[in-house]
Amino acid sequence: MSKFNEKPENSISITIFASWVAIITLAIYLLYIGKSIFLPLVLSIYITYLIKALASLIGSLTLKTIKIPSFASLTISIIILISAIGILVQVVAENISQIASEAPNYQTKLQVFFKKFIDHAETLVGSPITIAELNSQISFQAAILKLVSALQGIAGSTFQIFLYVAFLLLESSTLHLKIRAFAKNDLQEIKINKILKAIGSNIEKYIWIKTIMSITVALLSYFILIMMKIDFAAFWALLIFIFNYIPYIGSVIAVTFPVAISLIQYNSLPQTGALILCLIACQIFVGNILEPRLASKSLNLSPVVILLSLSLWGAVWGVTGMILSVPIMVMIMIILSEFKITKPLAILMSQSGKIT
Repeated sequence: MSKFNEKPENSISITIFASWVAIITLAIYLLYIGKSIFLPLVLSIYITYLIKALASLIGSLTLKTIKIPSFASLTISIIILISAIGILVQVVAENISQIASEAPNYQTKLQVFFKKFIDHAETLVGSPITIAELNSQISFQAAILKLVSALQGIAGSTFQIFLYVAFLLLESSTLHLKIRAFAKNDLQEIKINKILKAIGSNIEKYIWIKTIMSITVALLSYFILIMMKIDFAAFWALLIFIFNYIPYIGSVIAVTFPVAISLIQYNSLPQTGALILCLIACQIFVGNILEPRLASKSLNLSPVVILLSLSLWGAVWGVTGMILSVPIMVMIMIILSEFKITKPLAILMSQSGKIT
């Protein structure tokens, strides 16, 4: 009789799997509809890790034989970051309205260029080209306005983000007390601290390396844009800095705008081609030579997982979600690796199959 009442093991596994799928789907939906609430919070966590990474670097420095105190290094890192963000906001504020106002003119020039190019191609071929209406479908103005809207959205949340950052920094000083009170025993406390330390170490390292590389590629690109007299060079360099945080596709998206501006501004394929080659050379030098030597594949994330996370977080939170996708997936992988039931998922997410 008991055999009839006994549930098959497969049915239990399917039920558990379906439950997890439902929970994950609901969580993603809540993150999507609660974008205005959750996105500033996640951005503030990202900035907090950046502040801590900078503070760790400053703290490792010594003035003669005197080591900089942790409180002083944290204060200096906050001042540096606030100053850097102030400069970025100023660059955006000075350029964004001018670019938006010039967008219709750029759109008109782009359509004229496409028409000339297609007419010339039709003359060479000797027959009409079916893509002759392509120029009417490409809206440079719409792309610029979307970009402006995204940047204004982030700028509008600046105060909220910094408020979160201030409280997160204050909370971090008492976090160990909360963990001690929360943990059932010493072993659980050690395990929680181990997970948090692993997350913090990996995220800080990723953010620090990515920030240095983004600054490097942005500065190199800025000098190229200045030398080639491209309009709004500082703004496009800032855009390259921001988009460089997005793995694989970010660098491609970043150079699209200055290349389009060059094409419209000078109406010259050779000059635009030279700009493309120079910008791509910068991206290759930084992304394929400098960054791998510093990162040493320490994040251990599978390229497939990175691409999937770009699609997922891009769909949920747009461009900002794509920037945050890698740190989020690193957090998830570290947490999954600490539990026996979820460790196989962490192994699948890893690049090497080894979880330390």
